[in-house]
Amino acid sequence: MLRRLEIAPGANAATPFRAKLTRLAGKDAEMLDHSGGPQQVLRSAARCRADQRDDISINFSVMASTTHVTLGDTRLALRPGDMIILDSSQPAEIKRTKHRSISLFIPRALVNAVCPEPARLAGRWLRQQGIGGILRSHLQATMEHATYLSVAQRALAMEVAVQMALAALGGEAAAPEAAVLDEGLYHAAKAYIARECTNAELDPLGVAAHLQCSRATLYRVFAKYGEAVSACIWASRVAHARRLLASPRHLHLQIGEIAFRSGFSDHSNFDRMFKRAHGMKPGVWRLASRA
Repeated sequence: MLRRLEIAPGANAATPFRAKLTRLAGKDAEMLDHSGGPQQVLRSAARCRADQRDDISINFSVMASTTHVTLGDTRLALRPGDMIILDSSQPAEIKRTKHRSISLFIPRALVNAVCPEPARLAGRWLRQQGIGGILRSHLQATMEHATYLSVAQRALAMEVAVQMALAALGGEAAAPEAAVLDEGLYHAAKAYIARECTNAELDPLGVAAHLQCSRATLYRVFAKYGEAVSACIWASRVAHARRLLASPRHLHLQIGEIAFRSGFSDHSNFDRMFKRAHGMKPGVWRLASRA
């Protein structure tokens, strides 16, 4: 089961390791359908050197409450439905709760034909529109119907999966660097939220509409940075209120007025969220900041 990964030292010590694995082997690839409880697994640099596996994989998170993938200094958060590209020659660590995932492993030699530098794809999300979306449906359908397929039919399903995956990987290689696009979208969203947070009607849908992207894309980009869009909006409102509370020019403003000017339509909600961020209610914080 763990030919590519190993249990992280000290991880999963409280409960036994339990999982279910279905494996389909094709001429040029293999597909794994893996489900189990919480686990922390890694592919260390030493393991990469020792087994010298040389494949590129597309990993589809079918179901998981939380999945985090760490590649070097980059930590990625996956949600159900996400597909991420990994390179077996690069160290990785995966932490996940109860989950089900489907992975398609393709030899690097095949990927080289559509992408001269497949290692650069590691850590990218595979787009769910177009061929990526069709591939995702095909992976899930193949595993769900695998027991009803003949040997020849399984081989055909695997070949179709490989060809679709190569087309999707080739498209990613030809597209602008996803990391650059995601970073630009993230900072644009943060700037817009900081500017418009005093609008009590601002929500993730409004941010996505302003940036002309889907709400799912916005959520995915923020998750990549370990943040949530709604949490960013509320944090910006709290930060704006804190500036008003600390400003000598606004000493005449009541707490309720500061809450309203900061995008809070509910005074009690303002008190609760400010205390969560700063450990005390706004009025107490104002007095302490003036002491």
